[in-house]
Amino acid sequence: MTDATRHKDKCEDFEQRRDDSRRNLEFFGAPHVVLLIMPEVGDNIRVAGDIGMYAQTLLLSLTAPGLGGIPQNMLGFYAETIRKELRVDPALKLLFGISLGYPDRDYPANQDRINKAPLDEGVIFHQ
Repeated sequence: MTDATRHKDKCEDFEQRRDDSRRNLEFFGAPHVVLLIMPEVGDNIRVAGDIGMYAQTLLLSLTAPGLGGIPQNMLGFYAETIRKELRVDPALKLLFGISLGYPDRDYPANQDRINKAPLDEGVIFHQ
């Protein structure tokens, strides 16, 4: 079975998608969550870019001590609720969250491996 076929089978499995969504909203059982919230500054592109770089660095830094993180864009759909519950200034924008903890290496979704495209398919080098 190819990666594409396995992914298609998962997408068509309604029960599995519902379970994945529920687990997402339960922060995948992680003991901690980081919410990445940004102020509006200019066109917001640079601030969002900076937060994205921060998030990537945070995710990479978790691996050395054996921790893991899961970026959760789905939380952005509940930004208003999250802002109200946490009493965050409505002028601030919730981009996404990251659940943090020790990964369950035996959980089936953590067994999936995605074949990566060769470097020259995603990067253009200029001399």
